[in-house]
Amino acid sequence: MTIRLKGGPELLRMLDELPKNLERNVVRGGLRAGAKVIQQQAKANVPVKTGQLKRAIGIGTRTNGSRLSSYVKLRGSGSYLGLFIEYGVAPHLISVAEADKPVRNTRRGPRKVSIGTINKMVKRGSLKIGENFVGPVIMHPGHAAKPFLRPALDQKAEEAVNAMGAYIAHRVQIGNLKAPSLEVDDE
Repeated sequence: MTIRLKGGPELLRMLDELPKNLERNVVRGGLRAGAKVIQQQAKANVPVKTGQLKRAIGIGTRTNGSRLSSYVKLRGSGSYLGLFIEYGVAPHLISVAEADKPVRNTRRGPRKVSIGTINKMVKRGSLKIGENFVGPVIMHPGHAAKPFLRPALDQKAEEAVNAMGAYIAHRVQIGNLKAPSLEVDDE
């Protein structure tokens, strides 16, 4: 996707006339306003089972030298789910890892416990799905991808740029100095 910005050079010239800290704060606020649009669309796109993933969608800004950027990111307790939902999961085997198998202390010292014994020692190491103990290995069927972040960007990129321009234009009205409006051309 290519986005061409109209009014960008005029905006940059106008921002150069502002004090650096004011310029930085105004641009950072504009970036956050644009990221907020993408965040809201991502929250609308995400499949909801418990709401944990929806609550994990956040925004932020970062500075790298003189370059500012904003991002929509998954953070918090439900963030690990996002990767599985966005890209899907291939079918795979799940087994009790050797390191996770219980060890019994015998007269001859500690000994690894066999899989048969693991299944008998229900509380100490067999795989459990719901209320059923399924043994040492199961085949996970995987699931299809249900993207929500990338489509949010695709759906709302133009609106995000417009929100950024509107924020900057609103904040920068000093005397006769006024920010130019930004327009987006999709190619």
